[in-house]
Order: sequence, then structure tokens, then C-alpha cells
Amino acid sequence: MTAHGNKFIRLRLFFDYPPPAVVGCRMCWLLVDLNTCRVVADLESVIREKFEFSRSSILSLFIEDCYLPHTESIYVVRDNDDVRCVFSSGVTGRDGSQSGQLTL
Repeated sequence: MTAHGNKFIRLRLFFDYPPPAVVGCRMCWLLVDLNTCRVVADLESVIREKFEFSRSSILSLFIEDCYLPHTESIYVVRDNDDVRCVFSSGVTGRDGSQSGQLTL
């Protein structure tokens, strides 16, 4: 899919719970501009901003139950992929465990 020299991919996002910006909806399509997303962390930022998640929450992305590392090239994600979005609060207890996990 190319327009004016830009490359775009369309992703289907799956959330376990509706994100703050889309009440009552757990699945969404997202159009991603590959010229502005170079690594998976850039995609995470787009999702966090578009769906109004806190910057302090930790976002992890998965395709087919496989984790997408933050530093991996965005080209690991392809057009029409199903991406699972998992959020956690980022609050760490004294024992080093994560508390307040939100799976979205």
C-alpha cells in the first residue's frame, strides 16, 4: 500500500479490555506509517498515544503469541498482522515482582 512515496501497513489490534479511548471495543484496526515507525518501540508509542494509555504503563506486543522486542525493526510486522497488546502498570514491588497487571 503506497501513497506519495509513503509506506503504510494495516494492523488488527487485540486488547483483553477496552482501551481508555475506545470504550466497549477490544479490537481495532490501526494504519501505521512505516516512515515514522522504525522500530517496535515506535509502534508502541503510537498505540499508547492513540488509545490514551498512561506513559507509565508498560506495553508489550505479541504476534502469534511471540513477543516483539522493543528494539526490533518495524519490518518484523507485516500488513494485516494480528497484534496482541499487553499492558502492565510498571509498579514493581519490594520482591521485584510486577503488581497491578493490566492485560489488554
